[in-house]
Amino acid sequence: MLTPDHARDRCEALIRRALAAGAEAKLLPLTVAVLDTGGHQIALKRQDGSGILRVDIAIGKAWGALGMGISSRHIRDRLRDR
Repeated sequence: MLTPDHARDRCEALIRRALAAGAEAKLLPLTVAVLDTGGHQIALKRQDGSGILRVDIAIGKAWGALGMGISSRHIRDRLRDR
């Protein structure tokens, strides 16, 4: 069973990796949302300078990926290949 401390640590590690990937790709400041399997927000990190709508966009992106059962990266690739 996943303890609250372990879940928090996993979320923080996931967010750190996402922000590092954004920095490596030289992206604008990011907002990263982590949802549980029920679609409830369990973690969120917004970098300084991230736009005011980025929280809603990040949650919507995560929610859409969860609802479709595939990663948001896979959704992006599907749309690019249209």
